[in-house]
Amino acid sequence: MIEEVIDNSYNKPIFGDIQTVTLKDTKICYEDVPSENPDAEVVLLLHGLTQTMLNFPPHFCQSFIDKGYRLIRIDHQGGGGSSWVKSWGKPDKYTLEDMARHASQVMEHLQIERYHLVGMSMGGMIAQQMTIDYSDKVKSLTSIMSSPYMFSPSLPDVPKKFILGIAFLLINYAWRLNTLKGKLQINLAANRMLQGDTSYEYDDRITIEAAHFEITQKKGYNPRSRDQHGYAIKKSGSRIEKLKQINTPSLVIHGTEDPLVLLEHGKASAECIPNCKTLYLEGMGHHLPKAFNEEITGAIISLIQNNSSCDVY
Repeated sequence: MIEEVIDNSYNKPIFGDIQTVTLKDTKICYEDVPSENPDAEVVLLLHGLTQTMLNFPPHFCQSFIDKGYRLIRIDHQGGGGSSWVKSWGKPDKYTLEDMARHASQVMEHLQIERYHLVGMSMGGMIAQQMTIDYSDKVKSLTSIMSSPYMFSPSLPDVPKKFILGIAFLLINYAWRLNTLKGKLQINLAANRMLQGDTSYEYDDRITIEAAHFEITQKKGYNPRSRDQHGYAIKKSGSRIEKLKQINTPSLVIHGTEDPLVLLEHGKASAECIPNCKTLYLEGMGHHLPKAFNEEITGAIISLIQNNSSCDVY
């Protein structure tokens, strides 16, 4: 399968034009997928740690495009087509607040005054922060497989099993990183670790196609983004008390078998946010598999359409 993708027998995982905008302190790469309806609602997608906009798979994006939404995806600072920070120290260090500000400024650049936020993992944390800081602009918040504070003493840490698995993977695949095939292999292996219950099929080809496009058509994956994004998460601290004060229609989605950000974090997010809807998916891990796409996108679209009070799917 990897060989087929390398030979260009694959579906490109983008839908619109990939562009960059120069902000005061960085450059941000984004994709803008327009709608035929000039008055279409706008959905902004925010990806997770070390990832890029392609963290949102084609089947997920297509669900919103088919419903007539205008879709925006961005690469956060430190990754993808956005600016990579090479000199890591003051004043170059950035936080989730900075990343939230960058996303808001991209929307200002596009002259979009109000929008719906969908963030996964670290992107969910950024979406939470944007809802706190720019409440007048955020029409709805969807926080997927995320946390109100990853370092809360009352919430579980990243499981040691997962940390050891990543370390083992890096040791065993490090020698392959000088070839495109090797880079695709380690990317696929790392992403497979995010699967929850193995009773559903992992989307291998979708993962390979996204990684191939990222590596060959953009700048690839920044090896420093893991530490930089991790710093941003820790430095920004807890959002628990501030989330209790928002009144934005919100939805929390989490897999019951998430091996990275455990379900307790999702439940804590929902408990913080007034009148929050929840969708807990039995067996799902820390990704957006095709097997759960209809349930996930259906719940988000329902939130966008209704902006209603608390419910549990």
